[in-house]
Amino acid sequence: MYNGLITYFKMTGGWRYPTGASGDLETMCTMDKIYWLYKTTHPIKNAWRDSGLEVFFDEQKKFQCQLPGGFEVKCELSLSSVGDLMSHPFLVNSGSDLYALVAETIFGADISMANLECVIYPHASGAFTFSTRSGPPLFYDSTCFNIVKGDGKRKFTFMAAACNHSLDFGLEGVSSTIQTLREEKIFFHGINEQEEDAEMATILERNGFKIGVVASTFGLNAHIPPKNRPHIVNRAPLNAKPESSDFTLIKRQIDFCHKAKADFIIAHLHWGMEHEFYPRPEQIEVAHHLIEMGIDAIIGHHSHVIQPIEYYRTRRDSNRIAPIYYSLGNLINGFAADYLCLGLIAQLALAKGVGLDGHEHTYVRGANYCQVRQVLDESKKIIFLHLSKPNAIPSGIQIPQRRKNAA
Repeated sequence: MYNGLITYFKMTGGWRYPTGASGDLETMCTMDKIYWLYKTTHPIKNAWRDSGLEVFFDEQKKFQCQLPGGFEVKCELSLSSVGDLMSHPFLVNSGSDLYALVAETIFGADISMANLECVIYPHASGAFTFSTRSGPPLFYDSTCFNIVKGDGKRKFTFMAAACNHSLDFGLEGVSSTIQTLREEKIFFHGINEQEEDAEMATILERNGFKIGVVASTFGLNAHIPPKNRPHIVNRAPLNAKPESSDFTLIKRQIDFCHKAKADFIIAHLHWGMEHEFYPRPEQIEVAHHLIEMGIDAIIGHHSHVIQPIEYYRTRRDSNRIAPIYYSLGNLINGFAADYLCLGLIAQLALAKGVGLDGHEHTYVRGANYCQVRQVLDESKKIIFLHLSKPNAIPSGIQIPQRRKNAA
């Protein structure tokens, strides 16, 4: 039945545009699951029909970040962020090769961030298989995490730990992930040891800056948190319209940042629809709503493909430009399709100083990106990362050709 319907929609072109399906396994109906399976091999390259988003994002590419006139810079900070970290059968052999060509681009920034698309759990087991009732369990053992955590000399500063796979191995998976990240001295946000931790944010201090970072996911692959730990993973209605959604938890995290005197707040959002090359219109509404609540930049992930970037001028401060990276795609993944092996490295430059109003502000001086590709060397049984042309998201989002051995 599944194969027949997928073939039908491929031949008729009925799913050339996104459809109003649920992207959360907890609420998916049968047709939603068929649509999801269709997209895994036929990703949706068009934006929502008649939304005008293709034209909107083409215009966004022309934007240049500039500091307000008369702004006196006191100090500066650079940040990098990459997309999903998952496993690959060849990862265990790739220790010295994985980051060799991209290490400075990622780890040369003052702060480097990534999305942890799994748990870190040495005792985990389970095949990477799909079913109609559950997603594939994703995990790193100790060996593989030691490879992905850094280039041997430097580690990621921060990892977003809230995703739809956060409860794949229950409480033990969450506890093991927290313990490992703490032992490695890698900051994180999105999973909580105690209930009260959910209302906190992570504060990173570098170069005279205090950066508040929060992380949240849209769903948990139908896994139910323990009754006594409802906030073990930070979850918010990130795929719904903001006027009907409750963002109380994120608001409390923003308030925590303000009380900690954070200069700038970054939100890592695990959201949207997988295998679609444009965000949905309601995602854009959510992004703007959260920014007006106090978020200063958004780093998005979950779609497993790259999506465009928006430069949003806030109403709360007409001098403030908030970059929105809707999806950085994958950095490391177990697939072979070209469009799944292409990701973005977000590159942010922040400036802290005094404006014409006499008050101290932190603004975005630059918000750029470069493409990074996961390359498979079958003769050596390794994977490594290779930089593509900088600032080269194709106009209109063109999907690379799919190789014969693609997943």
